[in-house]
Amino acid sequence: MGTKVRTAFVVILTIVFSVSLSAEDVSAKKKHRNDDEFHAVKTWKQGYREGWALDRINQVHWRLDKVPLSNQGAGSGITIYIIDTGDGDEDCHGHATVVASVAAGDEYGVAPAAEIVTVNALNCEGSGTAKDVIAAVKIVAQIADPETSVVNMSLGGPAKASVDAAVAKLAEKMPVVVAAGNESTDACEKTPARVPAAITVAGYDNNNLRSIFSNFGSCVDIWAPGTAIDGIDKNGDRVQWSGTSLSTAIISGAVAFIASRDGITTKQAADKMIQTAARPYLIDARLNGKSAYCLLIGD
Repeated sequence: MGTKVRTAFVVILTIVFSVSLSAEDVSAKKKHRNDDEFHAVKTWKQGYREGWALDRINQVHWRLDKVPLSNQGAGSGITIYIIDTGDGDEDCHGHATVVASVAAGDEYGVAPAAEIVTVNALNCEGSGTAKDVIAAVKIVAQIADPETSVVNMSLGGPAKASVDAAVAKLAEKMPVVVAAGNESTDACEKTPARVPAAITVAGYDNNNLRSIFSNFGSCVDIWAPGTAIDGIDKNGDRVQWSGTSLSTAIISGAVAFIASRDGITTKQAADKMIQTAARPYLIDARLNGKSAYCLLIGD
């Protein structure tokens, strides 16, 4: 992946129910899911033009100009904490590795000079309990420098007040970027997507269509590419994954990019990112004909 990675802590997991993350299996098992289960947010693999996401986020017009984001050295001095399945040799599932490569990898990362620190909350099946997630959030609160850190949570589960409270407390100190989720429903029904203090991210494709799986609604703060996003897996191979997990990673990378470029704190960078988001028309009836705020990074 070409990203500096270190694992801060490995949470001992008490797994309630293991989840396969293919679109088909998620649909089949959804009705059996335990209310205390959280899982990595990712759908399926799909082929689009390589590098389209880095092309999309530096322009307003929906037609891609084939000029990717100029991001050499981006993210320097910033640390992205990824609360997920692990990374590198420690990542038995592989979800966190791809997420990290999208946020800060040399090949496809938005902020390739940022440092990645993984904090394990999910097991080899991509699942964990609310207790696991809260423990990981508390670890980040203890070790992260609020001015130079951004937290990525490409995971989700049923509404859970205890997790919401932990995430909200952390978000008071530093940006916490969370996935809207992949159930094609209201993000306000999910944790941590429904936390007001967090930055909740939904996904769209290269035609400015809402990604077919992406959650939506008033709890969404910003949209980013989410369909067929290029990344590097734990074997070092190029993959294209779809899901708001990857949209979330792009936004975390964007916060790091802006903070390092402008010499500001990550909190200030997150605010600037939201304020300068573009409003191209996203085609989807669930948005009630309204445009949505989409990530735009000026080189």
